[in-house]
Amino acid sequence: MRTQRGLAAALALCALATLTLLASHPAPAGHGLAELISSEARDRARDALVHGGFIVTLAVLIVCFVFLSRRLGSERVPVVAGFVAYCIGCGALMLSMIVDGFAVPAIAARFDPAGGGDLKSAETLFILCGTLIRFLMPLGLAFQAAAMLAFSAVILRSGGWGRAVGVLGVAAALLLGGALLAVPPRGAMHVLLGGIVLQALWYFGLAGLLWRAPAPSRS
Repeated sequence: MRTQRGLAAALALCALATLTLLASHPAPAGHGLAELISSEARDRARDALVHGGFIVTLAVLIVCFVFLSRRLGSERVPVVAGFVAYCIGCGALMLSMIVDGFAVPAIAARFDPAGGGDLKSAETLFILCGTLIRFLMPLGLAFQAAAMLAFSAVILRSGGWGRAVGVLGVAAALLLGGALLAVPPRGAMHVLLGGIVLQALWYFGLAGLLWRAPAPSRS
């Protein structure tokens, strides 16, 4: 029971950290390339703190899902598939965080117009980084949505509070997956942010489930 409540507390803290970091994410300022580069260079420390925090949170979540998988039945195919999908999703999101939170600000500091940087070279590198982020973030969230669906399908069978958490996970996974496929590129950022919020709510639900009741039965 102590291990189970520790896992619940860890999931709740990860959910809270996710929402806090999301709210603290610096928004790009300015519309021109020169203003964007100056803004990224100026917010370099904050970018590193926020994106580094996301990377640490994702690493802790992987550990949490190791223990959750053991409690749900690590021999079950949906649990194995869900855990593998979750790890792939975390890996893609971590790569996106490294590019967005460390590579882009470093490039901005190197080519800051205030220091006489070459804007043409900076533009090429910014386009490359932006392209990587536009692929990695949706890919990571798509795999995590698949993981939510797999884990929630198993949790649904436990009944009681587990049924509510399972329904929340299935609904959130289907909503996120459908939005990633249907929403045009201009609205993709809203989908990504909404997906992260949905995941955090699901983590809170898992935390409540683990805190209140014994581990789901392995039927």
